[in-house]
Order: sequence, then C-alpha cells, then structure tokens
Amino acid sequence: MAAKKKQTKKFEYSKNESFENLEVVQQMALNRKGKDDEVSPDISIFLKAEELKGKLCGLYSEKEKTSTNVNIMGKVMIDGKALEIKVGEDCAQEEEND
Repeated sequence: MAAKKKQTKKFEYSKNESFENLEVVQQMALNRKGKDDEVSPDISIFLKAEELKGKLCGLYSEKEKTSTNVNIMGKVMIDGKALEIKVGEDCAQEEEND
C-alpha cells in the first residue's frame, strides 16, 4: 500500500477581513428582528463586536507596568549616632501596633 501524502492547508486571514466581518456582525445585531418582525437591536453583541474591532486596531492594550525610581538615602550620622528614618510600609505597621 502506498503511503498517502498529507495535504497541508494554508489559512490566510487578515485584520481587514476580521474587521469587515465584525462590521457585518454589528449590522446584524442592529437589524435583529424580534417578535412581530419589529426591529429589536442586540446592543450587547454590537458592543462586543465594537470592542473586538478596537482590540484588533490596537486601541486597547494591556496595562503597562510602570516602574518608579526610588532614591535611597545612605546612612546619616549625627553626633556619632546613625539616624534611622522610618518611612513607607514599615513605618505604617509600627504606628498601628503602638
């Protein structure tokens, strides 16, 4: 028996095609008919398609982690004694315990 060659299918899908499909979905959601053939738009589907279009275009992005620079002061000596400065979370916890 001869071995069958696997056929590979190439799928090509572009942002433009996706965007156009989402526009079609939005129109369908707006023109949806309810009982008695009256127009009853489905706003939730419309908004979901709008959100997906925005993501597709890069309007929504994940929160970027922002880093803040913190200056750390070295040891301060006054009359031969090291001055301990209490700031931040450690200081807040000590105040609660007092």
